Amino acid sequence: MRILTKKNIYIFSILTFSGITVSAQNNPKNSVADSLINQFITQKIDFGPQQEATVTINEDPRIKRLADLKIQMEKEGKFSDRYKVQLYNGSLNKANEIIKKAQEIFPDWPSTIKYETPDYKVWIGNFRTKLEADRAHRKILEEFPNAIRFKPREL
Repeated sequence: MRILTKKNIYIFSILTFSGITVSAQNNPKNSVADSLINQFITQKIDFGPQQEATVTINEDPRIKRLADLKIQMEKEGKFSDRYKVQLYNGSLNKANEIIKKAQEIFPDWPSTIKYETPDYKVWIGNFRTKLEADRAHRKILEEFPNAIRFKPREL
């Protein structure tokens, strides 16, 4: 008796469930699998009438708002590495003076005060490329000669 492989069992089960009868051939040149495949190919299988389906997607309107917010945040550089220029490093009082002056002189660039023990740092800009940061750095050096361009490290 011959042991059926997974392939032969699969083909046999398809033919059995589709209503095709299988008869083993005594020809030693053709295997049972070849016989099944030949009968499967030559038989017309009718799967009956096909059904039509409709799909309705109920999407929460907040998803669209979230996608728009993500796009806006990517444009503003909230998700990617950016370059900044440090204007000052020291006490809080002096940092507040420097940030006010920077906001008056360079209103187009965002400026922030960061606290890293034990000093306060005044950062300006959110530049996408090193070239863009270098160009801004040259302008900033005219007003703040101790400014340095850097890329904030990941926290």
